[in-house]
Amino acid sequence: MHSTRVHKVINQIISFCRRNDLWHGEDIPTATQLGLKSFCCIYYCLFPLSFAIGAMTSETIDESVFLAELSILTAVLTVKNWMFLWKQKSITGLLDRVCVFSIRNDEDFSFFNGKVENFIKFVNVFACGTIICSLGCSAFPFIGKTKAFVMDFAFPLDWRNSEIGFWMAYIFFTSENVLTFLALSFSVIIWYLLLQCSLRYKILGMEIINLGRITGGGKVKMLEKEQQTIYYRDLVASIQAHLHLRESIDELESFLSTLFLLQLTTSGLCICGSTYCLAFDVSVNTVERIIHVYTLFNSIAELFMITYLGNEILLSSSSLTYSLFESEWIRQIHSSMKCIIIFGEYLKLPHEMLIGKLYPLTLETFTRILKSSYSLFNILKNTKQ
Repeated sequence: MHSTRVHKVINQIISFCRRNDLWHGEDIPTATQLGLKSFCCIYYCLFPLSFAIGAMTSETIDESVFLAELSILTAVLTVKNWMFLWKQKSITGLLDRVCVFSIRNDEDFSFFNGKVENFIKFVNVFACGTIICSLGCSAFPFIGKTKAFVMDFAFPLDWRNSEIGFWMAYIFFTSENVLTFLALSFSVIIWYLLLQCSLRYKILGMEIINLGRITGGGKVKMLEKEQQTIYYRDLVASIQAHLHLRESIDELESFLSTLFLLQLTTSGLCICGSTYCLAFDVSVNTVERIIHVYTLFNSIAELFMITYLGNEILLSSSSLTYSLFESEWIRQIHSSMKCIIIFGEYLKLPHEMLIGKLYPLTLETFTRILKSSYSLFNILKNTKQ
């Protein structure tokens, strides 16, 4: 028997927030912690606002498209920042309910650890790309003879002609980039929770296949009655585990439904904007091109990860019926057979996460959004021509 825990990388994110008073350790936050959370949320709201004003006042359509895309992207990040800072109890509760459980088989435990470690490798690559992009944006004003930002966002002071205005704008832009890491950390936690849900369904399927069997040791001879008793006990445990898992995923779906609906409705616009900037090469230097590539990668990655992991939950839950069929259900007692039939009928309905009771969190939704982004891109292209 093995017990799983929340991965150390996720725990490090939580520990960092608690050390810096962004999360509170006790049940009731202090006045300092409440003030810091409120300041971070209100201050970050200025970021999408500055991009939106910049898009409306820009003299060129290319710059307006880019700033409008950034305004939409940072607006979603603002919602994530708010949820990450103010929904601490819900996040920690979901991590405990979803990520802490027991695995009986050694092979199943190795499979689980391998999948989680592969995910952490992807997270490390994502984090490195984000840090490089952020450093590039912060260093850009000092590249070249004239001081200029990588995007022409709105700022109340004239930073082009005033040294004080420039440094104020630079501090604003850099500090907002730092706060963006909070929203991206929340994205990682969301992906981790969805991955855990899909893996738990897969582990449950493996355990259903081994109902009534003694795993982990050599061959053990058992009487038929004893084997039937063990099978019934394991079957009841699997039913309880399945019910608990469905309740946990439903709770996760309820918690993230509004955020996912916002992402699904805005990601197409962000992907279209990044594609437009790259296709018509609106950048004037390499750093700007890197920013466009990163925003495109980030928009697609955010959308793909939630739809892919939601699709994995659907597929892994739909395979449980066949896992039950693969178990030693023949020659079981009458009470076990009744439970098997009822449980099998219940498993025929896969667990599909619905966002806003309209959009299934599957790869089909991902392809639909990409198609709509391409259609919108064609409209912009025709307008430019």
